[in-house]
Amino acid sequence: MLKNPWMTLAIGLMVGLAMGYIFAEQQPIPPGKAMRLGAPAAQAEGLPDGHPPLGSGGSGSETQMFQQQISELSGLLAQNPSDPGLMVAMGDAYFELARATMNPEQWQQSRSWYEKAMAQGRGDDPNVLTDLGVVLRNLEEFDASVRLLDRAVSIEPQHWQAWFNLVIIKNFDLHDHEGAREAFVRLKAIADVNPQVPDLTQIEAEVMSK
Repeated sequence: MLKNPWMTLAIGLMVGLAMGYIFAEQQPIPPGKAMRLGAPAAQAEGLPDGHPPLGSGGSGSETQMFQQQISELSGLLAQNPSDPGLMVAMGDAYFELARATMNPEQWQQSRSWYEKAMAQGRGDDPNVLTDLGVVLRNLEEFDASVRLLDRAVSIEPQHWQAWFNLVIIKNFDLHDHEGAREAFVRLKAIADVNPQVPDLTQIEAEVMSK
């Protein structure tokens, strides 16, 4: 388990326009909470034309919904086994299932599918790199997580979610407070011009005071 006093292993915030969620009210984010970027598996980019959102026909718990998404994606991947979009969607679905169940095996499954997608041409996708970085954080592979997030911001320097996660991991997990402050300065500069970045007041107080 993570030793972070601000949070458990949970990740959970689904962010970005692709998800239909914007931080319009600029609510503060509790320090130590990391972010996943990608669109939900229900909106998988590899879905055939006219295919309904994954899991839309079911009912029951959140866990059951993600399990249904995984089942549907498995069928689609059987037909298109090399589709990187479906692989990313499978990684997303396992990510959300892991978040709901806190089962390390589900984090490993998410990792596996993101890595398969990277091997199929998505290795320089900063969104996939960021999401996989968050998965590795949940698996307590902090150095590997930082390497992926560093790669994401080297590809897309304005990728605020990757910068945010770098702040979180360096400050709360690696206790690299100088590195966290440097990453926060980059994040804050992006926040000054990007209204999608949530309120950073709480995290700024925590990071910049050390």
